[in-house]
Amino acid sequence: MSMLEEIWLGGLDYQNRPVKKGSPMERKLCLYARNGEKLKEMLTEDQAEQFEKTMDAYNEVLTQSEVEAFEFGFTLAARLLTDVMQSLELPSIDDI
Repeated sequence: MSMLEEIWLGGLDYQNRPVKKGSPMERKLCLYARNGEKLKEMLTEDQAEQFEKTMDAYNEVLTQSEVEAFEFGFTLAARLLTDVMQSLELPSIDDI
């Protein structure tokens, strides 16, 4: 596991952050929960089990996508910082 993955997976708890009341995120989460409950009521036991497995796989895909987006953003920021530092006229070690 890379250092970035360790920071992301161990140092940040993105899923448990507070959601602001009345925000678009809260409304979407409520809609998601309501629709999920309605759907589960309509499914047979086997269908509900298959649906649950599908949702678990989808959540794993989302988690991996978040890790990759974090790594990309971090790498991009590091490259931008490198470009900025190279454009500055800083004294070299020999000049000090």
